Amino acid sequence: MLFVPMDDHRVHPLQGPQPKIDIRSDEPVWTPDRRELWQRIEQHDFEPDTPLNFTHRLARDHGWSLEQARGAVDAYRRFCFLAVVSPTPVTPSEVVDEVWHQHLIYSRDYWDRWCSKTLRATLHHDPTPGGTEAQALYRRQYAETLALHERLFGPPSEALWPATHLRFAGPRYHMTDRSRWMIMPRPVAWIRRLFGRST
Repeated sequence: MLFVPMDDHRVHPLQGPQPKIDIRSDEPVWTPDRRELWQRIEQHDFEPDTPLNFTHRLARDHGWSLEQARGAVDAYRRFCFLAVVSPTPVTPSEVVDEVWHQHLIYSRDYWDRWCSKTLRATLHHDPTPGGTEAQALYRRQYAETLALHERLFGPPSEALWPATHLRFAGPRYHMTDRSRWMIMPRPVAWIRRLFGRST
């Protein structure tokens, strides 16, 4: 049986009013509060001067280039912004979810700096309870997340934010003990990498 991980979020404000978006209004989306929030998010350092910083570890652990890992971190920044400003729960892409999982294990940075000082809200990661109702809920939330991303940041990268039917086609990532298993790239992915096109 395949398990498709889908995740929800719960945001709890830490200080002051949160810059929620009224998706039914014609108000400008980039208010001063939202611009300030985005500036804090952009300034958060995911590449401190250490031999194996957050972004380098992400690249190493997922077999991504440093450029791909940086793109995934930027997508994660946008997702967290959307999580704070959205009036309803948002659902990440699988790539963004991988970044989020790693950030959670950097617990001091995640809770003490990212949530407390940068987002100024607690952002909890809730795994799916499973079942067809949850699947339908997360598909809808993901589609709404894509629409909100487009409204605030323009169309998301398909490599980082695939269409809803692709996002929920099946699990993309799998934990494998590389000391026991040999992993080979699919020929199409290998050929694309060889010729410099992203997969």
